Amino acid sequence: MTTPVRISAQDAKARISQGLSMLVCIYDDQKFHDQAHLEGAIPMSEFMKMKPDLPKDTDIIFY
Repeated sequence: MTTPVRISAQDAKARISQGLSMLVCIYDDQKFHDQAHLEGAIPMSEFMKMKPDLPKDTDIIFY
């Protein structure tokens, strides 16, 4: 397992816009849609559905 690394919001935005990383919100669907949605992000519930099929080297940014 890889050690988590903190990155700046600017770096995260650049990585997402370049398609280098996946942005995942740790909140449930309701809070994600009501309060915590960032452009390009998916809720944790969607990530959990995708997780088994993701390549092991997928770069994921959680917020």
